[in-house]
Amino acid sequence: MSPRALCFGEVLFDIFPAYERLGGAPFNFAAHLCAFGVPTRLITRVGSDDRGRRITEALGRCPGTETLQIDDRRETGTVRVRVDARGVPQFDILTDVAYDYIAYDASVRRAAAEAPAILYCGTLAQRTAVSRETLDQLLSETRGARVFYDMNLRPPHFSAAVVTRSLQACQMVKLNEDELQMCKSLLDESTPDAAFIDSLMTRYELEWLCLTRGEQGSDLYHGPERYTVEGVAVDEVVDTVGAGDAYASILALGILHGWAPETILARATEFSAALCAQRGAIPESPDFYEPFLCWLDAEGR
Repeated sequence: MSPRALCFGEVLFDIFPAYERLGGAPFNFAAHLCAFGVPTRLITRVGSDDRGRRITEALGRCPGTETLQIDDRRETGTVRVRVDARGVPQFDILTDVAYDYIAYDASVRRAAAEAPAILYCGTLAQRTAVSRETLDQLLSETRGARVFYDMNLRPPHFSAAVVTRSLQACQMVKLNEDELQMCKSLLDESTPDAAFIDSLMTRYELEWLCLTRGEQGSDLYHGPERYTVEGVAVDEVVDTVGAGDAYASILALGILHGWAPETILARATEFSAALCAQRGAIPESPDFYEPFLCWLDAEGR
């Protein structure tokens, strides 16, 4: 079966003070979609080191290794994560690593030819010319796909040029409140937030824009309509690492399945809140997904 989702970008290890976990926004997004039965592939690159071998083993289960590249010169990406008392992470991202050199090879060309319904990309893997040019080629070869741009702005690993070109390429974008302000600064805008969002929707011809506001909920803009949902309380937040990626995966799942915007918002909020009670960006057990799989039933749409 051809993949319905094609994800481009980093896979890495999040290194916490006491442990390390597999992560990276594109990988997290892909892993969640796989758990919901969406055929998905991840275009990425790792080193020929121990962490790279562990990633290869993990991807062997899902989303697969068909588009995984091995770099003999550069190490697998890592991020040192510090989590504060509220569970909010701070990131120290290693540079000049394998995913900075994703190549447009035969496996990427084959994946592009399989006409994915959604092409996911972020910002971090576009920080170097090599990976950026590969994404450009991928975009040109998958013009039938709806492009989902999850900003995930991590200072200093982005530029106004990268953000602008990504907005120009996408039909769907997700960003949080901090990223909204960074985006306004990058684009030299001083208008109120609501007016700026309207401007983004019009200027870049966006179909969907999602603004997440943490515990305050989130907004989903679709055409001229705005939908809002309140946040879901979490009894005990372990950490919020990967919560945004979990949220993004349900946005994509809902759009793929044609859920109503209100339903997409409510389910994305519920799913990401549940993840905050887990350690790391990906649940250790697939049992985590069981309460949510009913969403795929016809009556759950």
